[in-house]
Amino acid sequence: MRLLRIAPIAATLTVGALALSACTSQDTGPSADRAGAASVSSKPSGKAAGERVQGAPTRVVAEMSLPFEAYQLSPEDYERSQQALWKLTTACMQDVGFTSFGFAPSAGASEQIEAHEDLRYGTYNQQEAERLGYRPDFGQHARVAAVGGEEPHFTAEEEAALDGVSPDGEPAKARSTRGAEPVPEEGCYGQALDELTGGQGETYLDDSTVEELGGQSYEKSLEDPKVAAVFARWSACMAAKSLTYKSPIDANNDPSFTGDVAGTKEKQVATADTQCKNSTGLVSVWHDAEAAIQRSLISENGTKLAKIQALNAVIRVKSAAVLR
Repeated sequence: MRLLRIAPIAATLTVGALALSACTSQDTGPSADRAGAASVSSKPSGKAAGERVQGAPTRVVAEMSLPFEAYQLSPEDYERSQQALWKLTTACMQDVGFTSFGFAPSAGASEQIEAHEDLRYGTYNQQEAERLGYRPDFGQHARVAAVGGEEPHFTAEEEAALDGVSPDGEPAKARSTRGAEPVPEEGCYGQALDELTGGQGETYLDDSTVEELGGQSYEKSLEDPKVAAVFARWSACMAAKSLTYKSPIDANNDPSFTGDVAGTKEKQVATADTQCKNSTGLVSVWHDAEAAIQRSLISENGTKLAKIQALNAVIRVKSAAVLR
């Protein structure tokens, strides 16, 4: 299986994608759409003059991190691993006779992808809330549909050499080019993947463990007494603005927020949401509670997570060596 799509990064960031949807219906409608939209965003380049950012005065949520990040490849790590993977694949393809093969993902896309933990606890930027409601503006980054662009069309012969299996299921054979090496049993891509991961190609970008634990930490955070208390303060703040919601999750997933574009009410609620998050310090309280839960989960799952961390370290080192 060849990986060039954004899916691996989305998987890496799925922990954050749980935000505001973990304990709500995942059917259709605006709630599901907004939750799904939170998988790709541009990296923050710093606060613009006068920008009102949600969070405690000295801790902007965009600057926060969670313990599980130590067990994931960053967007930059992922991009470099893909560059290295296809460099190794290309060398093999040329060795087996495809002398003109030279596919390589373009660099730089990782700069447009953030580990969107700054959206994990909902909207916090008042200017965006006033303009977009609960619909972060990811449209301007829609071109980042894949890291390095879509995988090109390979010929059937190239596919056979990449995968190590011909269309009829038989082992692939190299083109009859003078001096060509035989196609590796696992194909050029499979061989490159094994080299990149130290023989652990099957678990390359497999973040299922971290995703599952991230889901647990988010759910557990909703039961934390400090989070419950700050939700109550936030709700009281909203009530003072004549808005009745028990939690930011309820506000974000208000079923009346329909259509493709945020309406006046949604913008009003989202704006009030950011103001009440700011006045109650909700984001920092929630983040700190979940960070503590994640540290506990790390202690309980140390062996599994250590293996993931070790694999990611191998990938980083090998990628650096190949790209040098």
